[in-house]
Amino acid sequence: MKRWGTLSTGSTNLRCVLLSVAVILAAFGSARPSWACYSGLVLIPTADVTGPYVWALDLQWQGYSRALHTDQLIINTEFGFGERLELGVDVDATSGPVENRALFNAKYILVKRDAKGFAMAAGVQNLGERFTPVFYVVATKDWGALRTHAGIQHEHDGRRNAWFAGLDKTLGERWQIMADYTSGDQNSASAGVSWMGGGWQVLLGAQWPNAGGPPVAVVHVIFTGAFRRGKG
Repeated sequence: MKRWGTLSTGSTNLRCVLLSVAVILAAFGSARPSWACYSGLVLIPTADVTGPYVWALDLQWQGYSRALHTDQLIINTEFGFGERLELGVDVDATSGPVENRALFNAKYILVKRDAKGFAMAAGVQNLGERFTPVFYVVATKDWGALRTHAGIQHEHDGRRNAWFAGLDKTLGERWQIMADYTSGDQNSASAGVSWMGGGWQVLLGAQWPNAGGPPVAVVHVIFTGAFRRGKG
């Protein structure tokens, strides 16, 4: 749901009215958000995690329709526990019938070598009834000038494997550009740009389906905060 954007079959437009809710939540505390949509690029996961005792609320709009309307609205959440683990629930808030609106996600850093700028993580997305869970392993390497990411994902029920790769680069203290690709006709390539404030972040991107068709616009508005006093 969060990165791959292939879960919801609803196409009814929905006016986005949840931004004010996110602003209220953000007022409870702020923390520096991780780059790249807190723990991934536009589509693919990375070996980043949200951070110890940090929550992240991501409002994700995507579709072909005009401003303030969308073909898909997803509320993504993450909660960081320690330096290596993040857990979250993603909710499909698209209008119209949705088979299962809440899905679970998790990620754990298996290897972390700060001196070499390398990390490897394993995780799962789309864990819930009536959907195919997607398991993945991803490695991230920081080369200084930019970061690269590569991994493999497996759709358990569909028995499909796909490889993915991406890169991102920070520009100054607030800007970041990124691009990624996932193999397979059911997947996409994407590119995006992100701007980060003190406790919030905006990411604008586009997806190009591998099987062809028009590009899909993607907007993420992310808020972060500490859920444990003195942490984050």
